[in-house]
Amino acid sequence: MNKKVLKGRIIIKGNIEGEVLISRKPFMFAHGVNPKTGEIVDKRSDVYGKNMKNKIFIFPNGKGSTTGSMWLLETIRRGNAPKAIINQETEMIIATGAVLGHLLYGKKTVIIDKVDFEELGEINPNSAIEINCNKIEVK
Repeated sequence: MNKKVLKGRIIIKGNIEGEVLISRKPFMFAHGVNPKTGEIVDKRSDVYGKNMKNKIFIFPNGKGSTTGSMWLLETIRRGNAPKAIINQETEMIIATGAVLGHLLYGKKTVIIDKVDFEELGEINPNSAIEINCNKIEVK
């Protein structure tokens, strides 16, 4: 089977594999996700009603609110966060929430950015992705 390898900048490293959830729009964690369930509740999102829990969440970049770190942190604490986040550009707000989730609760959310979003756009939503430290393999 042919695998496509994508490269990016590691913000939080790790080795994981999982199903993807792809949004073509910027995403805001504050009021955009229900931390109790992992369900995306922002009606403006193109992934509204889907669940991010244990997915590899791909979206171009975050948008807005400084409270986004705390929303992501609470989602991590409750065990409803994505396994990984892949962005074209990761906001400091998102990275901070994920770093705190690892430090405070021992729950890691892998983050990689600087990935060519055109290549990410070619990923089939039913694809499995494997992240092995600094490379992303699409199966």
